[in-house]
Amino acid sequence: MPQPITIIGGNIAGLSAAYYLARKGCPVTVYESKIWDKPCGGAISIEYAHYLINKLGIDISAVNQFIPHVRFCFTNHRSVETDGLFVIISRYTLQQQLISRLQKEPNINILFKHITIKNSAPLSSQTVLATGFSGFTRQIIGKEWHKREYALTLKYTGHFRTISQNPGHLMFFDSRLKGYGWMFCNNCSHFNIGIGGLIEKNIIYEKYEEFIKMLNDRFYYDIRPDSPPDAWKIPIILNNWNTPVSFYKNGIEYIGVGDVLGLAHPVIAAGIEPAWQSGWLVGESYDRATHSIDVAQYRHLLKKNLQLTSRKPFDILISNMLRMKRFPFKDQLSYALMKLFHKKITGQIKNYPWFAMVHDGNKKTGFKADAF
Repeated sequence: MPQPITIIGGNIAGLSAAYYLARKGCPVTVYESKIWDKPCGGAISIEYAHYLINKLGIDISAVNQFIPHVRFCFTNHRSVETDGLFVIISRYTLQQQLISRLQKEPNINILFKHITIKNSAPLSSQTVLATGFSGFTRQIIGKEWHKREYALTLKYTGHFRTISQNPGHLMFFDSRLKGYGWMFCNNCSHFNIGIGGLIEKNIIYEKYEEFIKMLNDRFYYDIRPDSPPDAWKIPIILNNWNTPVSFYKNGIEYIGVGDVLGLAHPVIAAGIEPAWQSGWLVGESYDRATHSIDVAQYRHLLKKNLQLTSRKPFDILISNMLRMKRFPFKDQLSYALMKLFHKKITGQIKNYPWFAMVHDGNKKTGFKADAF
């Protein structure tokens, strides 16, 4: 019987790694401190929602409350409306359900225990690092921590005062923010709003107030937050394959997944599906003969899959453009590109959801989840 591989972090990336490693016959032990509701928009593609439902038996009630359209908004009152691409989930509920489901697997042991550098004795010689943006991550990855960009996100959840008869998601892009604001409808009465960007904390909070005012004045929502927004940082790296995917500390090789490697999408910072995908690729890199993760194979698969999904040349181009300080007419160009290519973009996301590609370097493999 092979020795268990330990995983620190029992959220999306860590649970994905546990699931796919266990399917390869590798016993795993997952350490998670608690179940919690991460302050993010919680958007996942319809295909990924179907996968979670059909393959893992997760209850994604939002698929029965699908919002049929998304409005992409830009400065100077420009907007493009397109078909609905995603559903909104509670991160707390999703983590809770995934843990309950995986606890039934014979090769998976999930322990609610806080791990620190000083009490790392229970960890295996190869340990999957799924600790996201945290002090533990910083201690492990060392100098790589300071090479990364971090988007600060602010999120508030509430209920519409008047139930919408024609609900729609809204995303507002502003180059000065180096990010975007969102208003996602969980259903006709409940919403979550927020903004995220690669700029200073005080400016983010100012933009948050401006965004709420715009939602009320320009789009006639009656949104009046009665508490401060939740805040969270999301690390983002453009060319992840050029940075380390594993790190050595005290004789342990830590293999990063999810936010540890800055896998969130470089333009819209979507991180749930890239996190799940990275856990899948760890599983695909498990060598049954040596009972270990082939890190070179993992790096190879990660590069191929990111270039097919969330790091396509188009994504890199747009991301670099938005980050340029003196690039003229960024907002106008962003609007023009969305207007010209929104059908192609939405088609690509529907046909090739970020999580559903496994590429061995020679040919694409993977699946499209069964439709209902």
